[in-house]
Amino acid sequence: MEQPLILVIDDSQTIRRLVECHLSQAGFRVAMAADAEHGLELARTLQPQLILLDHQLPGTTGDEVCRRLLEDEATARIPVVISSAMRNRAYAQYTEYSNVVDQIPKPFTPELLKSGVANALQTGSMIVQAQRTGCAVPEAVGEIHDALLEGKTEAFPPLALLDFLNNHQQPGRLTLDVGKDRVRFALAGGRVQAVYSPTIHADRLEGWLPPDLADLGPLLALTLGEQQDASMAGLIKLLERSLSDPRRLRALLRFQASALTYLAITGEPGKFAFERTSGLPPMFQAFPLQSSVPALVVEGARSCAPALDRREWAGLIFARRSPRGGNPDRTGLTPAAIKIHTLLDGARSLGEVVQQAGLDVGEVAAVARGLEMAGLVERRAPADSNPILVVEDDPETVRVIRQALGAEGGRYQLKIVHDRIAAQLLLRRQPFHLVLAPMDRPEQEAFFRTCKQHASRTRYVGILNIHEESELARVDALGLDGVLHRPIAESDLVATVHHLLGKPD
Repeated sequence: MEQPLILVIDDSQTIRRLVECHLSQAGFRVAMAADAEHGLELARTLQPQLILLDHQLPGTTGDEVCRRLLEDEATARIPVVISSAMRNRAYAQYTEYSNVVDQIPKPFTPELLKSGVANALQTGSMIVQAQRTGCAVPEAVGEIHDALLEGKTEAFPPLALLDFLNNHQQPGRLTLDVGKDRVRFALAGGRVQAVYSPTIHADRLEGWLPPDLADLGPLLALTLGEQQDASMAGLIKLLERSLSDPRRLRALLRFQASALTYLAITGEPGKFAFERTSGLPPMFQAFPLQSSVPALVVEGARSCAPALDRREWAGLIFARRSPRGGNPDRTGLTPAAIKIHTLLDGARSLGEVVQQAGLDVGEVAAVARGLEMAGLVERRAPADSNPILVVEDDPETVRVIRQALGAEGGRYQLKIVHDRIAAQLLLRRQPFHLVLAPMDRPEQEAFFRTCKQHASRTRYVGILNIHEESELARVDALGLDGVLHRPIAESDLVATVHHLLGKPD
């Protein structure tokens, strides 16, 4: 495929040589003109994909050249990038010209030149069309015509969309409008493969880069976009050969993905669209992420979120949440983050977790904040110090328990499950001060004895029907801490719980 042709109109021979050198090395074809008349002639005959135009030309200025380009139907749709040492003062003169899509201030570095040209090639024709027709630019850039799923993130938040698509193993690309920006997630195999943006500039992210990646910051101008040409493929091969440690490039792509994920879930709501496409930007083709959403959210919160009050966070209590569908996908979480997630049991404060994990309080608090944003943990007030586990499948009994102890457990942590297997898993993962469980059948007694062996400090209340005096002897032999008769009366339930755990404040 023939590479894009760039027409350079600039009276400086040095600038023309510099542009030709660096754009040619990047795989572009370059044509050059030293004055406006020659440039206009080349624009008509060569039909370049982009014009790089100097503001100050012999006998005229760039805005006059733009006007003449627009007057000729053969050149009216060619995107123009203005280059000037006057920066914004010059660019302000071009706001009325629909063919001007961007500016590159002089003096420019080779990286700024190549990234500016690449971005303008990617979006330039769409921006020109948008400005000619009066439609909003963000709606035109990368417009999606074959969306399988679309809507607004006010109703379907980004994390819910990503969870839904990954849980159902849907491959494709999710595009989110975040204010005036767009963030794109490439998904496959239930994982995030790439996160990139056709609108966000590298300088938005460079300030968040960790110190060990700061020297790779200029590469963000290339990795953020989705340029699919030979120059990018050659650049990737060059990077793979020249970098002494390719893992640093992987780390840069992962940082980019986590920062964009953070911006996507904390930014303004907008439209979304999901389309069935398997293409990845070239850089991610070489280094796919294969990461879970929670891992990117946690890293994004650690890198990009505002500083937090360590003393305040040390006193907070978090408890793990069980997502719908089973265990949470923690692929990509660091070992330290996994350890912190395991220790957040709803009983220990972050200060206590810090002591047990042997980590810095700032690190633990930052991870806890990210886990909370990802929906893997929920915050508990320090007063919630009496977790209660209810094992019951009778809807009426469950209703009475909820009503008596309140939706939030009346300052108790109320966890209700319907089967013994789920209860045993919870008891292994989290300490409970009290367990309410049915004791009507022999297998339920066996469940109680098994739990008692593993959680001897927990108190147990049996729920059962007692019709004969012999039943009392059987219950006494179990060694329960309390008994509730069916059907449960709210007053009996509250009195029993208060007696065993103490009345909450």
